[in-house]
Amino acid sequence: MGIIYQTNKITGITYAYNNEAYWDKEKQQSRANRKLIGKVDINTGEIVPTRPYFLLSQITW
Repeated sequence: MGIIYQTNKITGITYAYNNEAYWDKEKQQSRANRKLIGKVDINTGEIVPTRPYFLLSQITW
């Protein structure tokens, strides 16, 4: 699992995603599941979490 950065060409906003690769047995090729973490702040370079991801990180089991 790693962090992927993707920039929207229209708005210029960069988003950060958690990337998890898996093997698709049917198509015989690798695929990826990506979950949005949040926006990347232009000035500081820090990831600003989106609401659902932030709430999940606050839950203690």
